[in-house]
Amino acid sequence: MSDPPPALFVDVAADVPSAERRRLLTYAVPEHLIGQIEERQLVWVPVRDELKLAVVVRCHRELAPFPVRPLYAPVEPSFRLQPWQWEIAEWLSEETACSLFEAVSPFLPPGVSSHTVEVLRLRPGALDSAPVLTLTPVQRALVDLLAARGEMTLEAARRVLGRRLTTVVERLVTAGVVERTARVRPWTPRAAMERFVRLRLGGEDGLTPEQRQVVERIQRWLARHGEAPVPWEALRREGVSLATLRRLAERGTVEILELPRLPATVVPEGPASDLDLTPEQVRAWSHIRDALRARRAQMFLLHGVTGSGKTELYLRATAECLRQGRQVIVLVPEIALASQVAGRFAARFPGQVVFLHSALSGAERIAAWQAVAQGQAPVVVGPRSALFAPVSRLGLVVIDEEHEAAYKQDSPPRYHARVVARQLASRHEAVLVLGSATPDVSTSYACDQGEVIRLELRERVGPRVVCADGLVSRAPLRLPPVEIVDMRLELQRGNLGLFSEALLRALSEALAAGEQAILLLNRRGLATVVQCRACGHVEACPFCDVPLAYHADRSLLLCHRCNFRRPPPSTCPACHSRAVSYYGAGTQRVERDVRRIFPEARVARWDHDVARSGVDPAELVRQARRHEVDIIIGTQMVAKGFDFPLVSTIGVINADTQLYLPDYRAGERTFQLLTQVAGRAGRKSPGGRVIVQTYTPDHYAIQAASRHDYHAFYREELAFRRRHGYPPFRRLVRLLYRHSDDLACQIAAESMAERLRAAASRLGLSDVDVLGPTPAFITRLRGRYQWQILLRGADAQRLVAAYPIDPGWVVDVDPISLL
Repeated sequence: MSDPPPALFVDVAADVPSAERRRLLTYAVPEHLIGQIEERQLVWVPVRDELKLAVVVRCHRELAPFPVRPLYAPVEPSFRLQPWQWEIAEWLSEETACSLFEAVSPFLPPGVSSHTVEVLRLRPGALDSAPVLTLTPVQRALVDLLAARGEMTLEAARRVLGRRLTTVVERLVTAGVVERTARVRPWTPRAAMERFVRLRLGGEDGLTPEQRQVVERIQRWLARHGEAPVPWEALRREGVSLATLRRLAERGTVEILELPRLPATVVPEGPASDLDLTPEQVRAWSHIRDALRARRAQMFLLHGVTGSGKTELYLRATAECLRQGRQVIVLVPEIALASQVAGRFAARFPGQVVFLHSALSGAERIAAWQAVAQGQAPVVVGPRSALFAPVSRLGLVVIDEEHEAAYKQDSPPRYHARVVARQLASRHEAVLVLGSATPDVSTSYACDQGEVIRLELRERVGPRVVCADGLVSRAPLRLPPVEIVDMRLELQRGNLGLFSEALLRALSEALAAGEQAILLLNRRGLATVVQCRACGHVEACPFCDVPLAYHADRSLLLCHRCNFRRPPPSTCPACHSRAVSYYGAGTQRVERDVRRIFPEARVARWDHDVARSGVDPAELVRQARRHEVDIIIGTQMVAKGFDFPLVSTIGVINADTQLYLPDYRAGERTFQLLTQVAGRAGRKSPGGRVIVQTYTPDHYAIQAASRHDYHAFYREELAFRRRHGYPPFRRLVRLLYRHSDDLACQIAAESMAERLRAAASRLGLSDVDVLGPTPAFITRLRGRYQWQILLRGADAQRLVAAYPIDPGWVVDVDPISLL
């Protein structure tokens, strides 16, 4: 008799916290699962008394020197990471100092961790095996139930038999009678789908006259609209029956596609064909097109002023990829902006675009994910999470507004989409296009170093004009002039209000002309500080130690960090004086004053308070485009890449709100915000104007923004960062620790700092400074004190990757903010 084969074991990266990032757990593969488990596969494993998701790192037959538990089951439907996904996950774990499972998690199918159910079924041939003869009455009842009903959930079996069945199931599994697994439960209701029809080559012989007529109709559609799939609704309106299409599909003449219906917020808009390009666009497009056709990994920075036609180049690059049978990922920073961009792509590529983001319903998200995985949807549009869509033939990644902070993930893995996209492009030999009017300083520096090719669009795309020679071309459209108003002088003239005389005059003129205006103030609420004039007491959050902001619409004081709220005091809680005053201004105060000064104007406020109240940002965009609003008041949300043709006037209430925060990117954020919001004016016709109110008019960020001069800002900012050792010259890692006791938090932080210094010395990492610990900018958040350590230098990331950081520490490699 031959010896039985040696046992099979797996090492897995499980969804469990650990100070050892690369810690692997070992499990035995049950005999009935041998042949079903592979490396990079998603499985369920028991950890203490719970089932946890895990990914198989290695299969082997090395006997462990300790007792091992059996692996529970593979995830069903089966999921296995592609080799390139696994390579990026391993790189991401090392790069961001997170666990291997945390690095894998963005690639997992939607709902796999939160929407699962345990399923029982009889093993094939189990009823003929000997152990069945010796079953207990309860075991026999479960076996008979599974024999009668087939596969069923453990919950259903418990309800039918009225027993918990815990040990019963364990013994039947051990005896080889019952199999169990954890399966992703189907989402209900099913996502709304749209049908499209694609003509396949060949397969046209032997068609009936009716079928040939349908094929000719499809060919006529393709002649008018290009190679995009034909919407089934268009054929139905011409009298084509679904039964005829299905018979054609069975013959292989056509292919019927089902894609998730785009959300109502995504309205296909824009021309369905290519627009004429300006000479600048032609030069930029030739570089991108050549890289796409050569199928080489290449990074481009499309540095174009607002309104310069960057989106048209994204669309052309996408069309080139689709002609090659490759896939495209288009990233945008905000879901509201994603709706606008997805509409442009849906108009150009009907039946080929899916919108993938976390705000979709579970059914919609799964349907979109599966459409990409099955190759039916070659174009994916969404925020940063769309970067992990299950593509297999990637040819192009576009990151629009690449400078936006929203591209940095704030939970493990704390990746930046720009960096991950570079890895994706490299592994797929794809092209990466970064687009912005105000590129991130690090991106521009990469251009200086030759790592990225800069393509510049210095002029806005203007209206078509007929030249003297009779040819039609596009006239350049000037960027709107920016007027800086020194609010110190306004105060000296006796103007105590929020608005300068210049801004009030500009608003009056815009309203009289039937145009729209945007007012930006990057601060919510009616007042930012509630203070007693008698004793100086400031109303602060008891859990976060930050001033409470007064919100008039709720008559509440709110903490913008933890949402603590309390009614405004009528007397000072410290000295009982009635001299309680409200200082500073937020968007609500601006709205109140605008309504008072311009009572006939239709005013809308856009900020996070409005968004959290359930108002759809996409509906606000539609209202603005339908001219149902005259003046839009908002925070940085209004400065994104929205295209409002009727906006002629921009007013920045206070340009200094971010300028003097203790963060090395404060100047860059200010410049980007001012430049981006100024770009909302005069996008379709000349005559726009921008008023920037400030108390520090000589700051280089404000001066450069007033001239739309990115390169002047970049030179000043780069010199500042070189002088102080900030990125891109030296790398940063931020470690943050929270504790309910301030002293305990400080002691833990001091201990970690000393151990990191010792580890750097022991590992021979000389280019790293351990700065701190210090209290964080927000010293207390939601009742927990915060202390931080900053690592600076080329070896900063290597130190946190090599040294096990205690659980409870937040590790942020390459932070975009130190606040």
